[in-house]
Amino acid sequence: MRVRRRTLLLALLLLAIGLFDGFLLLRRSRYREEAARLRAGMSTLERTRADAIVSAQADRAEVMLELMRRQAEGDDGLHLAVSTDSAFLALDRGAARLRVVTAEIGPARRVGLVPDTMHVAIPRGVRAIQRLLTAADRYELPAWVWVDRGLPVPAVRADSGWVGPGAIVTTGGTLIYSLPTTGPLADSSYVMPGSIRVPAGDLAAIRENLSSGMRVYFF
Repeated sequence: MRVRRRTLLLALLLLAIGLFDGFLLLRRSRYREEAARLRAGMSTLERTRADAIVSAQADRAEVMLELMRRQAEGDDGLHLAVSTDSAFLALDRGAARLRVVTAEIGPARRVGLVPDTMHVAIPRGVRAIQRLLTAADRYELPAWVWVDRGLPVPAVRADSGWVGPGAIVTTGGTLIYSLPTTGPLADSSYVMPGSIRVPAGDLAAIRENLSSGMRVYFF
C-alpha cells in the first residue's frame, strides 16, 4: 500500500514538473514572439539603440567579473578563488596560486514546485567562509533538492555525511561540498544547483588552511 502511494505521489510530482516545464517553454516562445513583434515595429535607429543597451549590459557583466578576478589577485591574505567559467577552485595568497582544484559547478535553475518556486543562481562576488563542516556534522538541505531529484521530501532534511566528508558554507548560503556516499546528493551525475562540488581528497588537503571569515571570491 505504501509502495503504491509513493509511486502515485512520484507520478504526480513528475507530471507537475512536466506541466511546469511546458508552461516555461510556452512563456519563452511568447516572449520571443513579443520581442520579434516589438523589433519589427522599431525604426532602424531604435533597433540599433536597443541592441547597444543589451550589448552594454553584457559588457558590464564581463567588466565586473574581470574586476573580481583582479580584486582576488590583489588580496594579500589567504583566500579561495572560484572560477565558475573555468570550473576550478584555488587556494591563493595574493597572486600566488598555492593549489588548484577541479570543480563542478551546479547549474542555475528554477527549483521547487509551483507556486513555491525560486531561482537558484550561480554564485558571483565576494563572500566569506561561514562554517566548516565535517563528516559528523548535520547540515540541513533545502526541500527543493529532493523535488529537483524527483524524490519524496523527508520529514528530516539533515543528517551527517549528506554533504560529503567535508564541506564549506559561505555567507549567502553557497555550499562547497564533496560527493557523499549517502543522502540526496550521493549521485556523481547530479551537482546541487547554485553549489560547487570538488573532490573530497582535494578539499581535505586545503582544509587545515581554511578558517571562518576567510574571503571567497566567485567569478
